[in-house]
Amino acid sequence: MKTNKALAYGLACLYYLGENNAGQWNPVEKISGFQRLSADYCVKVLHALVRAGFVESGGCGYRLKKDLYDISAWALMESFISDFNGAPKTLSGRLPLNLHRTLFEATNRWLVGLTVQDIIEMTEIEIPQDRKARKTKETGLLPALRAGK
Repeated sequence: MKTNKALAYGLACLYYLGENNAGQWNPVEKISGFQRLSADYCVKVLHALVRAGFVESGGCGYRLKKDLYDISAWALMESFISDFNGAPKTLSGRLPLNLHRTLFEATNRWLVGLTVQDIIEMTEIEIPQDRKARKTKETGLLPALRAGK
């Protein structure tokens, strides 16, 4: 599945806010500086995250509205990508064996179970020990994989 730059920056914004949330507001300059991104483009990405309900904005910046374990990869993708990058809709009833529907449903199920926190952990980014200690919720795909489910 093809992704776009806005989705990548959205994921990076969520990562930054997850590491720097603690109830405080994070100014655009710090978030965009972390990504080496123009502040104007960062604001557009953050507005998409606000519209999706993942982030909230205030006079002093942005902060997470949802825990990263509660944001599915599918929901994040939906906030940046519509209709699979603008590809024309297929007439799925005309495809043999409903292949399109089966693929679409399987992809949806997998992405809905995958959280933003799972993605961060899969990239093997070193998470500071104090951040690991603050984690109280172990939900999403990785804990299920670890448990052999």
